[in-house]
Amino acid sequence: MANSLHGEIIMTWGALITDIYGNPWTTPDATPMSLVQKIVLNPASSGSYVLPVNSSAPFLVACQATANNVIFWINKSGANYTLSYCVAASAASPGTVTIYIFGYVIPQPLPKWGIAIWNAVGQCIITNETKVMTPPVGFGTVGSPTDIGYLIDKTVAGKFAVIPRVMGIAAGVIHDGGATRPWTSPIDTLCYYNGATSRISAGQRLAADGSIQNLSYSNSRDLIYAIDVSRY
Repeated sequence: MANSLHGEIIMTWGALITDIYGNPWTTPDATPMSLVQKIVLNPASSGSYVLPVNSSAPFLVACQATANNVIFWINKSGANYTLSYCVAASAASPGTVTIYIFGYVIPQPLPKWGIAIWNAVGQCIITNETKVMTPPVGFGTVGSPTDIGYLIDKTVAGKFAVIPRVMGIAAGVIHDGGATRPWTSPIDTLCYYNGATSRISAGQRLAADGSIQNLSYSNSRDLIYAIDVSRY
């Protein structure tokens, strides 16, 4: 149990642990998300991957690619979640795609030696070998007209993976052979890691076929969230 008084956390029992950002969490009543699986793909072109996750339990997915402008999005069909990826509005190679899946691993496997912490019902929730998820970092500036939503474009030092989400919509009208039809494309998040820095931005999922007119964009005006994955 923990109580806060004048900015301090007072423990009556359990353990108090803070992350590298100073964010505290307490045990045994709080269980951190940790790395469940790291998946490395080397596709020749755009594609998809059925995520090995339990849809009845909370999870978080973060992605990166070694080619620029690779966007990621997730679809759900029944109990299955599928991660799709492509170089924005093209069929180019995405290079190496790395997927990080975080979730609650209860009970945690016990190490041969070290530290283990159990919750109040006797489940091991963290050990010295647990790869606790680094807190997501938000990129962009709330209230900015140029640094928010699909307009965000940041290059930062280190190894990051982006959390897939839709940052906006592109829409227009296609004129093809005298016929007109509406056209839309989501704008999704991307993360390009070149071995030293990570580019975190957004890109248009689909290319418009035919002659498109009245092209407009709708901005989600959200931050893009990414995770420092250098320790995984």
